[in-house]
Amino acid sequence: MVIICILLPPLAAGLIGGFSSFFINLILTCIGWLPGIVHAYMLMKKAEVEEQNKELTSQINNSETQSEEKTSGFLNFIIIVVLLVVVFFMLENNL
Repeated sequence: MVIICILLPPLAAGLIGGFSSFFINLILTCIGWLPGIVHAYMLMKKAEVEEQNKELTSQINNSETQSEEKTSGFLNFIIIVVLLVVVFFMLENNL
């Protein structure tokens, strides 16, 4: 993608950002080749960062879900133990 950013900046911008980015990059490239390259490179890096953010967000959401499951499992265990203790005390008092 870096090679496309250098050789054909409007094409790279269009592939990454859509028609509006293509049009803006076309204008920048007509003004000068370097502004078009910089714009296309910035779009490429922005897309990479957004993808990394999505991965990190999904990992964080998965870890929160797993910790909630562990917590709810622990709470269920505590409730069962308390109920068993109550049942045993009730059986002792009745006998």
